[in-house]
Amino acid sequence: MQKNGMTPLRRLLVLALFITSVWPLPAGALTDQQARLAGYVGFERHPEKFDFTGMPMKLPPSEVERLSNGKIKVGMVINKNNVDSMKNELIALTSPGIYEMVKRGMEMVIADYKPWPVPKAFAAVTKANAGQAVITPDGNLKTKGGRWWTGGIPFFTVDPKDPQAGLKAWYNQINTYDGDDFTHDWVNMFFVNSKGKRERVVEMSWDRIFLTSRETLSPKPVYDTKMESIFFKELVYVQTPADLQGYGNLTYRFNDQNRPDDSFTYIPMMRRIRRVTSGQRFDAFVGSDSSIGDFRTLDVPIARWDWKLIHVQPKLTTLFSTDFITENRATQRRHPTTVGEKFPRMNWRLWPNVHVIEATPKTRKDCPVYSKKVLWSMGGNWKSGLADAYDLEGKLWKTTQNYFYGYGNGRVLDLYSHYETDFYTYDHQRDHASPWHIDLPFRKFNVGFPAERFSTKYLQRYGH
Repeated sequence: MQKNGMTPLRRLLVLALFITSVWPLPAGALTDQQARLAGYVGFERHPEKFDFTGMPMKLPPSEVERLSNGKIKVGMVINKNNVDSMKNELIALTSPGIYEMVKRGMEMVIADYKPWPVPKAFAAVTKANAGQAVITPDGNLKTKGGRWWTGGIPFFTVDPKDPQAGLKAWYNQINTYDGDDFTHDWVNMFFVNSKGKRERVVEMSWDRIFLTSRETLSPKPVYDTKMESIFFKELVYVQTPADLQGYGNLTYRFNDQNRPDDSFTYIPMMRRIRRVTSGQRFDAFVGSDSSIGDFRTLDVPIARWDWKLIHVQPKLTTLFSTDFITENRATQRRHPTTVGEKFPRMNWRLWPNVHVIEATPKTRKDCPVYSKKVLWSMGGNWKSGLADAYDLEGKLWKTTQNYFYGYGNGRVLDLYSHYETDFYTYDHQRDHASPWHIDLPFRKFNVGFPAERFSTKYLQRYGH
């Protein structure tokens, strides 16, 4: 029996009218290829609302050709058939891990440069705090007045000759514009085998609130003086499938970066919350190739690692990696892939000054699985898009990437939020992958979360 006299066809027509009233879409715009709205549309239409300090507005398309001895050009596709003709040049502009992935079937679409600005409100905080940041003898970030850092990029200019250059570049990375809180809801984690076949799907949510270094939401720069010792609180939990639903992790990261995280895990089958160590942050998350410690390529208390700057140079990065927008969760938003679903087929764009850093844990307790990670911090926007991880024998093990869509256009997606399409990990030794696809409408900045939401009480509540 049909309720309210509305047939399925009529409901479908009403839904279609609603969608088109929100945003004029081409007929059947339900895929990446059909719904092409690039992540730079918003700030190109509203440049007055963004700050472009520290980055060129344009780079000539010939620049990547010059840097690669004429072997790599904008518009070309690098694949397993041509990669050996440019092996050294590609490794220099990416990493050994990327070369190995292309050899196994990944394809790279070389695209033109685009700047990655920040909202003017964030840039204003950076400029107001310029020259105030110091690294303390124990490796912490404070103001010259002795307070924990109050917001913005602390070291906008990093001298490569500075012995602390790697440390400063990574402090910039963890203080890059990310909102004062954010949510990634309904992230699809795919378990992809060596043949490119999807073996399992897990859906999860990742929420975070910053309690200090707040630039946008009141109260700022500190949420509550009683919580001033905490940098952020983070809640990660599984939404589906049923056998994992409710499994979650709660983390408190402290401003004292020598202090290990306070971390708790809720295990639904046991109906119990268990405290975990910092090293367990690198345990495989619900059996995937990635871990919570791999978020943003490396997410750890900084003072418990050593940070060595290897060099600063142009790199091909995954900024504005796809040209699409997601209308709603029901769409089949899946970017192109190769070897089944094993490798993303994305745009790669030159970024002029990438700080390449070797990060090594000070003790096995801090990270029992990696001997080091070689990762990036992009000068000017200070995002990290790539890391190659090495096992305890020094062999290449995993490559972790963030594929960035860009900013919203101000209509369907928030103009001041930026978006990732994929958090991706490839296991070189086992030849399988864990792409984590992020539906853009479920990624939000500056939600206004209360700090009380990030507690063991809520961790357990999500488990029921």
